[in-house]
Amino acid sequence: MSKQETFQDLSLNLPSDKQELWRWLYTELRGAILDGRLKPGARMPSTRSLGVQYSLSRGTVVVAFDQLQAEGYTRTEVGSGTYVASGVPDGFLPATRRPAAVALPTSNAVFPKRAQEYLKGVEVTPASHAIGKAFRAHEPAIDLFPVDLWARVASRVLRRAPRSLYGHGQAAGYQPLRRTIAEYVGASRGVRCSAEQIVVTSGTQQALDLIGRFLLASGDQVWMEDPGYFGALQTLRATGARIVQYLWTTTASS
Repeated sequence: MSKQETFQDLSLNLPSDKQELWRWLYTELRGAILDGRLKPGARMPSTRSLGVQYSLSRGTVVVAFDQLQAEGYTRTEVGSGTYVASGVPDGFLPATRRPAAVALPTSNAVFPKRAQEYLKGVEVTPASHAIGKAFRAHEPAIDLFPVDLWARVASRVLRRAPRSLYGHGQAAGYQPLRRTIAEYVGASRGVRCSAEQIVVTSGTQQALDLIGRFLLASGDQVWMEDPGYFGALQTLRATGARIVQYLWTTTASS
């Protein structure tokens, strides 16, 4: 039986409209490995033939394959191909099988009084997935993100990346990235700074948290417009700052 015929027998479910293609392919292949449709030692189809069969870019298939290998489901032999690993993390249990619920003892732990005061005004807002909707203040045009190009570039870079990249690294962020940011803001914004003055964060919330903890003392006033960014309000309030909110008026704005 040929590789193509073997793969067609797997009967992969079609992806949903909201599902990322690489994650769909990874999930389906992982399920085929766990329920035994792909046997230990079986050779996986090539990324090119798989992309042609399911109208996927090769970069998308490579990302799915890389994820399977990173989690120990497959192994790669240089010059030969990719094969199902002889022993996978899930122990070849059916992918649909769920572990039995374990009764956990109820914890009596409570937040300290200081944290309870900060949490009084904190509200958990659900994440928005309104992809394609206009006037979203909290995220860019995700629907226009070049996923296939990003997958190809990321895969190529990660395959050639030094081992040191997978360690903890510097607390302020990857130094070559900080150096590039310093050069960019110097050329485009006229900001004179060095890489040592750049701190790379995981996003706006972490940046606001660091700013609040380093620059504010408990009880300091922070003026914020109302309405304003709710995430900043909660983060700065958690530092112990005293929030003063003001409304924009025609007089003030002029």
